[in-house]
Amino acid sequence: MKRKVILYFMIIILLTLSLVMTVFGFALTNYYYQGIAGTFRSHVEAINPIWEKGNDLNYGSLEDYSDLIIKSYQYHSAELQLLSNDGELIQSSSGFYEDKTYSIDPDVFTYETVYKKEVIKQTGEKVIAVYIPLMLDGQVVGVLRYISSLANVHDVIQNLVKYGILICAGVAIVVFLISLRLADSIVRPFKKIIQHTRELSKGRFEKRLNEIYPHELGEMANTLNYMADEIVKMDRLKTDFISSISHELRTPLTGIKGWVETIESPEDLTEQEVKFGLRMIHTESERLMKLVEDLLDFSRYESNRITLNQVELNFDELVYEVTLQLQRKAKDKNVSIDLESVSVRLMADGDKMRQVMLNLLDNAIKFSKKNGEIQINLYKRNHFAVLEISDNGIGMKPEELSHIMDSFYKVDSKSIGAGLGLAITRNIVTKHGGKIEVLSQYGKGTTVVVQLPLVMNSVE
Repeated sequence: MKRKVILYFMIIILLTLSLVMTVFGFALTNYYYQGIAGTFRSHVEAINPIWEKGNDLNYGSLEDYSDLIIKSYQYHSAELQLLSNDGELIQSSSGFYEDKTYSIDPDVFTYETVYKKEVIKQTGEKVIAVYIPLMLDGQVVGVLRYISSLANVHDVIQNLVKYGILICAGVAIVVFLISLRLADSIVRPFKKIIQHTRELSKGRFEKRLNEIYPHELGEMANTLNYMADEIVKMDRLKTDFISSISHELRTPLTGIKGWVETIESPEDLTEQEVKFGLRMIHTESERLMKLVEDLLDFSRYESNRITLNQVELNFDELVYEVTLQLQRKAKDKNVSIDLESVSVRLMADGDKMRQVMLNLLDNAIKFSKKNGEIQINLYKRNHFAVLEISDNGIGMKPEELSHIMDSFYKVDSKSIGAGLGLAITRNIVTKHGGKIEVLSQYGKGTTVVVQLPLVMNSVE
């Protein structure tokens, strides 16, 4: 990664310097070319019109004044040619008179000075040709063509470009050294984070990133630390859960084993005691089967292997049936249940929704105080059926509430049902396209809110 960062920096700086040198070379060339053209233009403008010298003369054609024009406008170290408006060569300061016609840019006839870079065919020498209009009474009567060698100019430009390249090379070296430090400052935190993730992958979740990093790196480090904290919490909960369930499984097994051993010697037992023992074996077996079934359900939901048999059902009737089913348990604890509901139809798995209702209402009874009250409200809101189960029991602390839906978490360390049951309940509700929320105040009670999508033709 460090190499890539340095490579990208160098590519960017080299492309930037190349662009700068290209623009610099182009601007430098234009600057010198325009300087040469401007010099010739200033030279021409500084000369008094030769036509004034011939006021007493009878003006003839341009050829009649070619010698005077060449002599008056000639510039040292440059060849001067006099051209007609058609571009025909009339006379040259070099003394050569060849029958030749040049292409003249139309801008010359709008009183502009035009220059071109040309190559002399005979020698291959690069020259600049400057075309300046020759004026008489506001009219262009001819064209002055100055020819100057570019050898010295190109030498100057090349030297300046070389200096520019040397400066750019120095800049590139400085940038390279800076990029080394910069890349190291970028890569070093990544190396530490990668090393930390390797430690986490080996199960060393107690490791933490203590350095403070800016921006996204800081968010990444905080996320990894948070993930490690959550894994430690979940691992601890999982360990506690396994310990609790081991105890829960051992209790009915101990009872069953004890009564089996007792019944094996029935001579000291009355018929009533034998029947009581068989009932206890049956009860403990049912309890054991319930625990195993809950574990299997939890495993299926966690691995997403559960299938829903969804049909259209009257949810309000199901809520009423479950309420009646648990009325006896509530009366045993002197807890009253008040149910208010409207007609609600859902597309859902009846058995799974019964399991949700049983678990939520059973928890409400379990954690209610004696002589307490449970309020059940079922109503419609927007496109959802809303089920609220409220009790005035012991409630939960904020730190407990934040983890109540986590797998393996139990509010009551003596009860397995809360940790396993709510995790299963959450999965069932989620798979039906709904959501569940637990609101609680410690010492005042708890409210569980379940929202489930209605059958479309039942939406008001």
